[in-house]
Amino acid sequence: MEKNKLALLAALLCFCSLFVGCGSADPVIVCGREWNPGSQIVADTASEFDLKDQLIVQFRYGTGFDFNTLKVSFYEGTIAQKQQLLWSHDARVTDKMNSYTLQGRTKHSDYMTARELTRHKTPGTVVIEVSTGDKILASKQITLVKK
Repeated sequence: MEKNKLALLAALLCFCSLFVGCGSADPVIVCGREWNPGSQIVADTASEFDLKDQLIVQFRYGTGFDFNTLKVSFYEGTIAQKQQLLWSHDARVTDKMNSYTLQGRTKHSDYMTARELTRHKTPGTVVIEVSTGDKILASKQITLVKK
């Protein structure tokens, strides 16, 4: 009888660890100055950028997207007090993707600067928001400075 209880407990623990391992990570917005094409991730994550710094924005969902469209929006202000919409971008995504990267390019094939990508000309705070439909998936506040 003890062996049956022990076997049942072991099976239950295995099932629970499998269930926990399959959980998805929280959606997150990562911003950085560098793109690593080999691993397809943004490197050098930060939340403060000089207006002249390159800026690459990546939305990481954790598992395959369970929706078809994604909207990346840039607002003036803070997360607590979003103000004017600076601009937004709609993107198509698939269930085979687990992240979406926004990398603006200039005429000379360089990555856009923070000033160009956010369309915010002066130092201040900008909110990056990723949504689908009317559901906000993640928000990140960045600070733009002039050094």
